[in-house]
This record gives sequence, structure tokens and C-alpha cells, in this order.
Amino acid sequence: MRLLIFSDLHLCDKRNSVEYERRRMAMLAEWILSSSADAVLNLGDAVSRREWLRPEYASEADGYDQYLRWRGQFTIPFVECAVDREFSFFAEKLGQEPDSFRVLDRYLSIVTVAPKEAYGHRFSPEQLDFLEESVRRCPTPKVLIASHVPYPGSCSRPIAPGIFLEIPEPLRRTVEESSKDVYWCGGHFHWPEEPPRKFGSLTAFYGARFNFECKDKLGYLRMLDTVSGEISTALSGFDW
Repeated sequence: MRLLIFSDLHLCDKRNSVEYERRRMAMLAEWILSSSADAVLNLGDAVSRREWLRPEYASEADGYDQYLRWRGQFTIPFVECAVDREFSFFAEKLGQEPDSFRVLDRYLSIVTVAPKEAYGHRFSPEQLDFLEESVRRCPTPKVLIASHVPYPGSCSRPIAPGIFLEIPEPLRRTVEESSKDVYWCGGHFHWPEEPPRKFGSLTAFYGARFNFECKDKLGYLRMLDTVSGEISTALSGFDW
């Protein structure tokens, strides 16, 4: 099975024209439908925060209606990541809890987690327990942890307070010293394409990049093969 990963669509944002957004999402849909992807992981920020919304959208929840209409054209499963400002409507709109565990196939399970503290950068004690138990009891040989904010060192952005996730030592040992193949994927930074990074049993990587219409930068997507564990880059250098 091949899992397509994207992040940070930032729909309904006034920094993008309606035509640009429509064209970009049509191109993404066409590519997904013609690709060999069997499932999709969205790392979050599908809709921009309220202060950046175009005036026809009263709230982020309204913006997600547009995202769900777009998502409805696909028959393959979608797994979604949340950010803290979406907690009040995420389960109702997206059909899953922000913190979730899903067996994707016989090779890979996906854990989604949305930190509840420090503006989405620190896990609550209950979430730490959930994460550690999810890895330990995972029935598949590979487990992918998906969060909007990335694991420290997932890319070359310098580690500093309030940038990457805060990872307590017990959780670090759980994911970096596991008998399983553990992957941790995040988005959020709109960062250039870089290779995955190994930390013991953990492979940490940055999921994708989309851009605003006013930015002269190229984007890309990721693809994870659940059998081989290979992480490849899709649509590298694409003008989003």
C-alpha cells in the first residue's frame, strides 16, 4: 500500500485568490486520482486560521465544509491531523478524534496526535500515555506517528523553544529505541524538501510543502510505501 502525505493547504486564505486555490486543488485532485496512492494522510492546517480567512467564511469550521466537498471525490481513505484551534469541531466535521489509532494494513498503523498544551507543542500526560501505549501495543511491524508540528530534528530548521514538539525523555526512548520501525511525520513549517532523518528506530521526516500565491517557492508531496518503508518525494519542484 502507498500512503500519500500532504500538509498545510491553507484553504480559504485571503492571501490566495479564489482562482489560484481552485486551480491548485483541482491539480492536486487530478494527481491523486491518477497516482497509485491507496490512502491519504493530511498533516493539518487544511484551512487557515480565522484572521486570514476571506470574508465569505465566518469561521474555520465553515472553511472545512469546502475541504470536505473536495475530499468527497475520492474513494480511498483519508487520515486527518488536527491543530488546537479545530478541537471544537474536528471530530464532527472530519469523522475522527484528534488523537486516534488506525491500522492501515498488515504492515503499518497510523497514530494521529494533536498536542493540547503550549500552543500545540507539548503533549498532556494523558496524550503521552496514549502515544507510548500506541507504539508498544501496535499490532503491525511499522507505526507512523502523525502530528502537525514536527518531531525535533525532522528537518534542518534549528531547534529552539516553541518550534518543534517537546519530547520528554521517556517518549524519546519509546520511539527511538523501539523494536518496531517507527516513523514520525509533521508539517507546519512550509519547509524545503530534505531527506528523512534517522534517530535509532525512529525515522523523522517533514511531510510536504504548499505555498501561498504571493510566494515564489516550489512545493512537493511525500509517499510512504507501507511494505518496504521507503519514503519518496512526489511532485518535487511543483509550482503550487
